[in-house]
Amino acid sequence: MGWDSISAIVARLLAAYPVSSILLSILSILALSAGLVNIRLEPDIRKSFSPEDSDAGYETRVWLEYYGLKIYPERAFCIFTAKSENASILQEEALKDIYTVDNRLSAAVGFRDGDGRRNCDPLCDLNSPFHLLANQTRKNNGTTSVFTYPDMPYSGLDIFLGLHFSNVDFKPPTHRISSRSLVLWYFSRSDTPEGKLAFKDAIDELFELSKNSSAFEHVQFTIFSDQVANREMIRGAIEATTLMTIGFFLLLTQVIIVIKRLSSIKMTIYLVATSLLTPMAATIASFGAICWMGFPSFSIQCVTPFLVLGIGVDDAFILLHRWKHHIAITDAPRRLEQVIVDVGPSITITSLTNIIAFGIGFFTPTPQMSLFCLTASLALLLDYIFTYTILAPIVFLCNDPTYQSIPKDETISKADTWLAKYSSFVCSLKGRITCIFVLLAMYGLTTYGVVTMRTTFEPAKAFPSNSKLVDSLSNIKPVFNTYFPITVIVNKPPNIENEIEYDSFYNMMNRLEKVPGIRGDNRSLIFLPQYEKYDKLANSFSILLGEKYHPSFDNLPTWMDAIGNPPLVKYHVREEDNKTEVTSFRLTLLGKGMSEWAERARAMNHIRTILHEEKQFNATLFDCDSAILSIILTVGTDLIGSIAVTVVCMAIVCFVFIANFNAVAVITSIIASICYVLVGGLSLWGADLDPVIQVDVLLATGFSVDYTAHVAYNYFRARGTPQERVYSSLAEMAMPMCEAGLSTFLCMLPLIFVPTYAIVCFAKTVFLVVAIGLLHGLFILPVVLALFSRKSIDEKEVPAIGAADQPLVDKNAV
Repeated sequence: MGWDSISAIVARLLAAYPVSSILLSILSILALSAGLVNIRLEPDIRKSFSPEDSDAGYETRVWLEYYGLKIYPERAFCIFTAKSENASILQEEALKDIYTVDNRLSAAVGFRDGDGRRNCDPLCDLNSPFHLLANQTRKNNGTTSVFTYPDMPYSGLDIFLGLHFSNVDFKPPTHRISSRSLVLWYFSRSDTPEGKLAFKDAIDELFELSKNSSAFEHVQFTIFSDQVANREMIRGAIEATTLMTIGFFLLLTQVIIVIKRLSSIKMTIYLVATSLLTPMAATIASFGAICWMGFPSFSIQCVTPFLVLGIGVDDAFILLHRWKHHIAITDAPRRLEQVIVDVGPSITITSLTNIIAFGIGFFTPTPQMSLFCLTASLALLLDYIFTYTILAPIVFLCNDPTYQSIPKDETISKADTWLAKYSSFVCSLKGRITCIFVLLAMYGLTTYGVVTMRTTFEPAKAFPSNSKLVDSLSNIKPVFNTYFPITVIVNKPPNIENEIEYDSFYNMMNRLEKVPGIRGDNRSLIFLPQYEKYDKLANSFSILLGEKYHPSFDNLPTWMDAIGNPPLVKYHVREEDNKTEVTSFRLTLLGKGMSEWAERARAMNHIRTILHEEKQFNATLFDCDSAILSIILTVGTDLIGSIAVTVVCMAIVCFVFIANFNAVAVITSIIASICYVLVGGLSLWGADLDPVIQVDVLLATGFSVDYTAHVAYNYFRARGTPQERVYSSLAEMAMPMCEAGLSTFLCMLPLIFVPTYAIVCFAKTVFLVVAIGLLHGLFILPVVLALFSRKSIDEKEVPAIGAADQPLVDKNAV
């Protein structure tokens, strides 16, 4: 059975049972939408970037296990900068302002639960180096002297100051230190409601205070926290949704104007309402289905309703244009049958390609983008179904026998004259030469954009650009450029009594410190060297007697008690021989120049490779942002692979409906061209190669078919000379394509004013794919089709609607 036959059967069923079709569709919508009672907005920003089964997810679980935590703690950091150009953050006046903020947050993280455990346990001493230096400064009447920097000797230990200060001025002769900025770090467990609320209240209070530049006389401060980050992402989503309502009314105006041209005035309101409500209902049902599946919702999904709306009305335009075209058929069922046969394959091709493009996007590694694609794919699938089961029956029921189209003048209209001239130009030598110059200029600019495109991603892109969080992330960069901490958990420590194991461990450390971007010369923060000094001192009497020193962990409990038992090492004392056994410990590699996230990603990948090779120590790195870093380096290859898979799927879908190898080859080439130009255009418009772009280009791949399949399908169905076929296809599809492009543009237009990179980038993608798609579909594609099909196709009888298997186009039409 051919596609025309299938379309005819569907049309007959819809014409026979229009009301039943509408009612069943409404019941389906209600059943799926009921899942919205279980909607769950994901508040954890980390989970929006990394799935549980990723390397980052595993490393986080190892880190949590080491610290005895079940839930990842909430983090925050405050950055203080001296207001005066020549002032130091360590001056007494500045310290008073700093302690105002520090005391408020310290009280919140020091909140004790019912078991007497503090909110910050076991990470309560993160700011101890700063407190020790500040106390020493106050004891010395404001003299900020240290023996060395970045290590400050204290009670036999070297206290590392580098993670707190940037723009440091250290004068060795006087040992005086000054700094213009300071960073304080805070972690709070989120496993008790009371503790979580205490930390939230403190963060909210200080975040509001940070917006007031005159809050303190001597320092300016900004604050970043996971809680505020989640809230700011939601604020960006709300701003986007608010602005997109403007897009909805712009789209509504366009839909009214278009449908008023295609139907009687009294039926316009029903057709407008149906054209808009069908994609909206599909989106609501899609969100309900996602909730039934148990998936959470992310803030980025707020654009889904408007995206589906902008795409969904395209099918309505095509259907209504064809309904008007067959106004001469007075029998309504027969008219619906002819309309569905004409537009069914075309609508199916574009709908399936969009569904597949978003479906492939579901497999991207970023959870929030993955679920955004899944929601959009389901919504477009449902919208495709409802176009047949709701919109088509409504159009059928709204048939107005008294409506007569405005009769055409006997003379050819101006539009037809222009189209005839344009078709002649497309098929002429001038048209081909113009096309070549357009392609050369376009590909030249595109190639420059692709070559210069940066591969990176920063969390600031997820927040509105007017958020204070953006300032916080910018202010932390000098610290990360100087000293950036990378935690490594060693779960199978070396036996330091075994010289071979010990040497093997330090060989691994040497490899790690030679990673580009990691500080070498034993700059890593590890307890072993300092413990060895203590152990040697404890065994000094034996050494004096001439015994050879052999390191051991026997003195570790005493040393740990002496330094306050920080969470550096996990150990236990065996009862059978009273020997101390270390089960795991933490070390910190120090990076430099790590404000650029791509550099961090490369360093993390290199470190992870070394740790995997040194399996005997079962060491695992941890970075708070590894969820993002792990996908930065692969986004380029992932994008190329995703586009290739998507284009192949598009080609298969097109071949199913257009049984012509030449036609499919042309369409596939045009789709690839649109994607390539789109990537270069986004780069020239300021976008980076990141997970956001990856998903945006995938969805654009689906959009691109809308601007190729319609024209190609109608071209290969047409008969006559190439110029006549170009004219016929453009006469059929140019207006619906322009209206569809305009509707998508209007719906997304307000998004360009949303101050959030991810959303603005999405809008830019839509604008570019509309412009590039129309250029390809209305100019480049007709030129190529006419060039490679110069042979005239004789008029022949079109197969009957109910005929047996017939290809939609002639396989020999080219």
